Amino acid sequence: MRKYIKENLLAISVGLVYFWFGALKFVPNLSPAEDLAKSTMHQLTFGLIPDGVSIFLLAFWEVGLGFLFVFGFFRRQAVIMALAHMVCTFAPLFFFPGDVFGEAPLSLTLVGQYIMKNLIIMAVLVSLYERKKVFEKSGEPIRKQKYNLSNRILIGKNLFKKV
Repeated sequence: MRKYIKENLLAISVGLVYFWFGALKFVPNLSPAEDLAKSTMHQLTFGLIPDGVSIFLLAFWEVGLGFLFVFGFFRRQAVIMALAHMVCTFAPLFFFPGDVFGEAPLSLTLVGQYIMKNLIIMAVLVSLYERKKVFEKSGEPIRKQKYNLSNRILIGKNLFKKV
């Protein structure tokens, strides 16, 4: 029961952050990360998507993830989509290192700190990821059943579904 409450609290917290940060991006010049997001999306899409469209799509993505986390819908899929988003948030480290790192060794600008906080979100997302269990007709988890050829095939198929 405690684990369930903790997981829901983490999911709702991440959902609120996603929802809030995404909603800010719908209003021009309201999000402090808008310019960074536009520049990064421009680099990631090779300039094929106009900046106005890309920021709208990003806002929609973030608000959608927030909705999924807050209300507990499709949690596994939301975690995977959020992890993909989080990986992309580290792109400015490579595209715009002058905007991320300060003068002193290992110092970060405000933009760099904004990016690094995503490490915490990624840790929460990994902890929220739920692995599916494969069940045979008996209702018992496959891992507790005897490993005959058909069970090994099912286990192998399930490993590919987990990714």
